[in-house]
This record gives sequence, structure tokens and C-alpha cells, in this order.
Amino acid sequence: MSERKFYDPTRAISYNAPLTLVMSMRSYGKTYGFTREAIKDWMRDRSEFVYVRRYETELKTAAPKLFDDIVAHNEFPGYVFKMVGYEGFIAKQPMDEDEKPDWQPLCHCIPASKQANYKGVAFPKVKKIIWDEYIRMTKAPPGYLPDDMGSLFNLFKTVARDRTNVHMYLLANTCSIVNPLFLFAGIRDEPKEGFSWHRGKSILIEYAKDEVFADQERATPVGRLIAGTAYEDEMIDAEFHDSTETFIAKKTKRSAFLYQIVFQGASFGVWIDTSTGIYYITPKVPSDAEQRGMSYALTADDMRPNLFMIDRATPFIKKLTGLYRMGVCYFDSPATRERWVKMLRLLGLR
Repeated sequence: MSERKFYDPTRAISYNAPLTLVMSMRSYGKTYGFTREAIKDWMRDRSEFVYVRRYETELKTAAPKLFDDIVAHNEFPGYVFKMVGYEGFIAKQPMDEDEKPDWQPLCHCIPASKQANYKGVAFPKVKKIIWDEYIRMTKAPPGYLPDDMGSLFNLFKTVARDRTNVHMYLLANTCSIVNPLFLFAGIRDEPKEGFSWHRGKSILIEYAKDEVFADQERATPVGRLIAGTAYEDEMIDAEFHDSTETFIAKKTKRSAFLYQIVFQGASFGVWIDTSTGIYYITPKVPSDAEQRGMSYALTADDMRPNLFMIDRATPFIKKLTGLYRMGVCYFDSPATRERWVKMLRLLGLR
């Protein structure tokens, strides 16, 4: 096999975006690449970085091994690394065996679920925030945080304050188009391959694919094992597992608006084409839906003036799940469909 080809983050960094999401196949070296670049920053100007995982249980496993690959590849000869709890340090390798390393701060590991604990803590030397495994791979709990984007913004503000030289990088394996960042940025379809800007030029998304690396992965023991399966699509070809066209259709012009449903901050417009009996679910609703009393909230957190609270046991909810089971609900995009299914599961759909 030829020399393995891994991800190079320098182009993504060169865009200088405040927030960058990098998605690719598994094992492509995203974490390694951004960690290496953060260490290079320290070599240049002694700047530090923050390493983030969503939950402390994940961080407890990841933090102690953060520099293992860097050390194994001898990326920075003459330097040594160590982790002490959630703090990382770097030092020049002493020439004398009896001399102790002069350890200098390099990184700070923070669980996003506990970002509020760090308010008031100063990080004046941090330039990069690296949030690893941003898109969750599994539907099993724990899922995303109750206010995932709020935690992200608060953590970003805690670290950056008002400095413009701090950049956040979200690293993820390509798996699901239903995630908090896509919802916030209004991304409902699979992003284009390569780089794309969203929300003006405040969010940069890199959808990274590499055929050379993919072919090398196919030749590995795991690659041969998963050949021809959905696991190959996701793990090697970097395909979204939920980006299918099942029950995706454009709402007909003759469809009439029925009501708006608000769930966990997302709005669903429910429409019906009475000539076919097909229901269409879209994120778009008439601007006066709430004033007309045609809007419903499914949780207390979603309540606001002009919305009605729906109890989970009402016939209204049973109708929603029934329509989905009957296969008469169509959606404007895979992301809308997946968010709708998630809502129904939380309401008791099996």
C-alpha cells in the first residue's frame, strides 16, 4: 500500500472563519491535523488552544490520549508533552537526564456540558478552539445538549471575549444532516463537496472527501469487512446516512396550510393537498400563523404568546403519528424529515 494520505487543515484555517465545521470519513486525521497546527502556533508565539468534547465522560477518555499520535509520529522532535488532568503541557526535551523539563501551558480541555463553570476564567493566550466529534454518530443517549448552540456560543464567548483572533473548529465524521449547527444555519440538504459559506461569512463548512484515502481505507481489514454495506457508505465514502430521498417531495401549489408545530426551537408547517390526501411538512409557515391561532407548542420551553400548548395524550398527537405510519407525510428535505421523526419518537412513536 502506498503511503497513507491524511487530512491537511491548512486550507480550512486560511479562510479565517470565526466558526468552521470540517466533516469527512472516519480516521482521516482531522483531530491530529488541527492539534498539530495548534502546537505549531505555540512554537511561533506561545499561543494555546482549547480542546472540547460534548460530555465529561467523553473527555475523561479522550484527554489523556490527546498527544499520543503526535508523540508516536515524532512530529516535534526535541519536545515532550504531558497531560495533567484536563490541562496539557509542552517542554523542550532536557539534554541532561537529571534535568527536569520546563513545562509550559499548551491546551485546556473543557466539556461543553459544563461550559458555564468556566465563565469568568481567562484564556488570553488561546487562539484555537477544537471541538472534536461534534456530530453525534449514534441515536442512543446521551444525545445533543438541551441548548447545544447556546453552549457553543457561550463557550466561544468565554474563551474569545472580544478578540477577533480566536477561531473555533468543529470536527465531525460525516453521518447525519440533523445536527444543531445545520439547524441554526438553516441547512436542510447535504452541503456541497468542498467549502461553502453560511450565514453570510460567519460559518464555513468543509465537506471533505478524498478518493485516494477512501481506496486506502477499503484495503484495510475493516474496510474489507464492511465492503458493500451502509457502513462503507458512511465510514469510508463520507455519505450522510439520513440524506435519502424517501418521502421527499416539493409541496404542491394547491396545498392549504393547516397549522404550525414548534418543537425544541424548530418550526414545522403542516400543509395538506385535499385532492390527494397528502400532507407536506416544511420549515416554512405563513407569517400570521400565530396571530391566527394556528400554532402549537409541544414543550413548555417552546411556549410563547399566541401559541397553544398540546398535551402529549391528545388526539392531535395520535393523528400526527398515525399519518406518518400511513405514509402520507412528505417533507421538503431529508433534514426536515429526520427532525420530524425525532419529534415523533420523543412523543412515543415506536
